Amino acid sequence: MGVELREFWGRLAVDYRAAAISRRQQVPLRIFVAVSLCLIGLTLHGMPFLAPWVLVYGAAQLLELYAIRSFLDAPAPQRRVWLNLTVDFLMGVVFGALAIPFWQAGTPVTSAGAILLLSGSVFTALMGAEGCLVAFLCAVAPHLAYLVVTPFVVGASIDPFLPHFLIGVGLFCLTVSLTFLWSRRTLLAERAARRAAEAQTAAKSAFIAMVSHELRTPINAIVNGAASLDAASEADRSAAALIADAGLMMRAQLNDLLDLSKIEAGRMGVEVVDHDLRALISNTVRFWRNTARAKGLRLVLRGAAASPQWVRGDPMRVRQILNNLISNAIKFTADGEVMVTVTPLTRDGRRFVSIEVCDTGPGLTEAQIARLFSPYEQLGLKTTRAFGGTGLGLAISRDLARLMGGDLKAADGGGSGACFTLTLPAPEGAPPPAIDAAEAAALATSRRALSVLVVDDHDINRRTLARMLEAFGAEVETAEDALSALAAAEELTFDAILMDVRMPGMDGLEASRRLRESGANRETPIIAVTGAASPVEIAACREAGMTGWVEKPVMPRDLYVALFGDGGETP
Repeated sequence: MGVELREFWGRLAVDYRAAAISRRQQVPLRIFVAVSLCLIGLTLHGMPFLAPWVLVYGAAQLLELYAIRSFLDAPAPQRRVWLNLTVDFLMGVVFGALAIPFWQAGTPVTSAGAILLLSGSVFTALMGAEGCLVAFLCAVAPHLAYLVVTPFVVGASIDPFLPHFLIGVGLFCLTVSLTFLWSRRTLLAERAARRAAEAQTAAKSAFIAMVSHELRTPINAIVNGAASLDAASEADRSAAALIADAGLMMRAQLNDLLDLSKIEAGRMGVEVVDHDLRALISNTVRFWRNTARAKGLRLVLRGAAASPQWVRGDPMRVRQILNNLISNAIKFTADGEVMVTVTPLTRDGRRFVSIEVCDTGPGLTEAQIARLFSPYEQLGLKTTRAFGGTGLGLAISRDLARLMGGDLKAADGGGSGACFTLTLPAPEGAPPPAIDAAEAAALATSRRALSVLVVDDHDINRRTLARMLEAFGAEVETAEDALSALAAAEELTFDAILMDVRMPGMDGLEASRRLRESGANRETPIIAVTGAASPVEIAACREAGMTGWVEKPVMPRDLYVALFGDGGETP
């Protein structure tokens, strides 16, 4: 019986939550009505009862606010729901009591006002219940009771039309009940549809994450295998470059799909770290200069020197947006130039930066701008055939900009191409602590060949990572699962461990926790190798004891930085 009772209160707390939020939103309306009635009492004679009533009502209103807040903030709301239901009933008793002195005033207008007061309160309770039956009954019962009892209390029991009035009250109760049942069915259907949609979105995101994880393994092998081919002829080198470019294109499209699924599921997050915004913009533009030059275009950067340098934000996402904007501008511009202009801004005492990317391409129409940031949208069939792409880049870029507190807008360049303006907050950041020359030299000379354990359930991944590490001069041991890794860690001490996060059986997180418990590799750096480097997953890796991460498909530069830091050139 106790278990069933706890389950009942638990279900009721879930059902009542929407009603509590709705009643909290109705507080200003109820206060307005109470104040209006008091003003009426001040201007009319014969209503001295309003002064004590408003004091009692004010106390009841404060109690309701306390009950709602304690319920919504409680870690176990099922223990608080009874208080809210009691207060709902009390509010109905206090507010509805006003109908009795109004009716006792003895005029047709005041009697009608009493009925209007009770009827309005019933419909207010109906709206505030949000489909919760118990909340509806507690809030509406006092008002319906007043409708029946008030004529007898004020001495109208001898009125010959009283039976007809009571029949009308019964019909009113029936109407209110049917209205509540209809609204309850509608609300429950709407909530069920919302939960189904959320579950479908979550399932889709999980599926995309799983497919992404599986596809990154062959893409990793394609990109790095093509890069390491020792081609003898120009034709072989051209073929290897083509394979590498195709792998990079697949990786970019896969990243876009994964980012979109995170945004749709509400799981996309951004970092807030100190970084050099001026260098980030300059390096990004420098990265695309060869591509622009190969197409006969000029890529110009203006205003970078006047832009803020050390700011707080997410450098990876800023670079992702800029890469998308500049690559699009180069792609859609046949001749002329692409201009990147940086402008510092101040709004409401806060510092912002505006980065404008303009080209001399065909420009944009109003209709194209209207659908430009919609997922999977292209400018038209001709554009899709000519340039390809998934149509996700701009939609993701704007969502990322808004997640960072900024925005991304597009405009026609007035017959001279298109302009995209990225606006981002640029709060003051701090530069990293300086390392003197002696310390840097000591770090450089102390490096030796690392002993690295690679743990991954895919043979392709193990071989790919081993080739990279051996190119860095590392000595590599491999393990095909977590149990084999734990066994190897009992026999040997490693300088670093590359741990795949998702593996069948024991995953990389649990393996890392066990390594941290005891043994010779208790303090060994563990670098997560993951295909879904979201803030949530990175936080889980850190909680498990991992000290860094690289994202699949693993690039040599990223792996080198994870192992040695960013203090040298990639081998």
